[in-house]
Amino acid sequence: MAELLKAGRMNPGWLRQMQAMCGRLYPAGLNIDYYPTNFVPCGGTLYYVDYECNAYMQEWDFAHWGARYWTPQAAERTDET
Repeated sequence: MAELLKAGRMNPGWLRQMQAMCGRLYPAGLNIDYYPTNFVPCGGTLYYVDYECNAYMQEWDFAHWGARYWTPQAAERTDET
């Protein structure tokens, strides 16, 4: 996922899928690690390939933490660190 974001090949459907994931996780009291390297797109579907799952905390949800990594500019910054 990180390479695709860096190349500017963001599929708008991926954000909708992420929102759908959050819509199932948050009511269950869970967060996952939203960092792009933890996701693999295949056939138009995003798959979470990391095992990290934590109790829900707003500061670590997609809107407050994960979303900042889902832009091409963010992907470039992560390569520099």
